[in-house]
Amino acid sequence: MLANKTFEYQVDDKIYQVEVIYKRIRNIHYRFKDDRFIVSCPRLVSLKTIKSGLDKFASKLIKRTVKKPPIGEDYIYIFGEKYYLSFPGEFTFLEETFTYKNMDDFHKKIKKLFLKYLTYKNEYYREEMNAPKYLVKIRDMKSRYGSNNRKSKTITYAFMLIHHTPDVIDSVIMHELTHCFVFNHSDNFYHLLYKYCPNYNILRKKLIKTEFN
Repeated sequence: MLANKTFEYQVDDKIYQVEVIYKRIRNIHYRFKDDRFIVSCPRLVSLKTIKSGLDKFASKLIKRTVKKPPIGEDYIYIFGEKYYLSFPGEFTFLEETFTYKNMDDFHKKIKKLFLKYLTYKNEYYREEMNAPKYLVKIRDMKSRYGSNNRKSKTITYAFMLIHHTPDVIDSVIMHELTHCFVFNHSDNFYHLLYKYCPNYNILRKKLIKTEFN
C-alpha cells in the first residue's frame, strides 16, 4: 500500500501544501480546503500527472473558496442587490430616506428600518399561521439566522438576513414562527412548516449557498 504524500505547489506568489491520498478509485479528485490542496487518486498515478492537473484546476479551486462578504467598506447587499455607498451620503430603504456619516452610522440606521420590516413581515405570517404574539428583535448574529424564545415570547432575527432576497427572509420568519408550535426539528415541525412554506427546502439551500460577488 502506497503511503500518502505531501509536496508544495505554487499558485501566483503563494506556496500551498498538497496532500496526496491514494485510494482504490479510478479517477483523480482535486479539492481545496483549509488553505491546502487535497488530491485523491488511484495508486499508480504519478506526481507529474497530479501536478499537471493542479496546473489546470488550482486557480479555479482557490477562487471558489474565496467568497466576498455581503458588506464591505463601501458597499452592502440589501435584498440580494448590491449598493455602493459614498460617505457621507443619503440612502432610501423601503421608501424611507436617511442620511449617514460613515458605515457605522449607516449600519445603525438601516438596522432600525430593517427591524420595522421584520416586525411587519413577522406579524403578517403570524396572523396567517395563527401563531401567538411575540416580541421581535434584531441582533448581529453570525451562527444563526433566527431564534425563538418561548419563555420570553421573543423571536430574534439576524441582521445579516438583510443581504438576502425577500422570499428567503420570509422562509426564515415562517421557520421561527413554526417553533411557536413545535420547539424542535422533528417531522411534525417540518410537516407544519411546509404547509405554509411549500418550497422551504429550495429557499433554505438558497440561503446557505448564496454567493455575493
